Amino acid sequence: MPAVASVPKELYLSSSLKDLNKKTEVKPEKISTRNYVQSALKIFKTAEECRLDRDEERAYVLYMKYVTVYNLIKKRPDFKQQQDYFHSILGLANIKKAIEEAERLSESLKLRVKKMRPQRKVSVYRKREFFQVIIEIFF
Repeated sequence: MPAVASVPKELYLSSSLKDLNKKTEVKPEKISTRNYVQSALKIFKTAEECRLDRDEERAYVLYMKYVTVYNLIKKRPDFKQQQDYFHSILGLANIKKAIEEAERLSESLKLRVKKMRPQRKVSVYRKREFFQVIIEIFF
């Protein structure tokens, strides 16, 4: 089992939770429910690894994708016929954990993005200041 990192990774995927939510979208495809289930299990496993690595952005996106794929699976006719079977494979605890972790990560990311915004404003201001100096020198 990998060790848990102590400090969250720097934000790198987006500058807002809204942008991250766009990355969680999954287009329904005409594949078997079995393939959806296999994909969901891989997504959940990768989300757990990202959480342990303290990659909050990627973990959030993957947990949300897991929930989306899970909901796609629930709408399938063969899921409705064999709910117990699919629940035993997917694990009811996994969906619960994915939702809880996504909520927790959402709050953490909101705070981190909020803290980051003032820093970005300063850097944008410095860039403008730099370009004004360049313009004054050359023009």
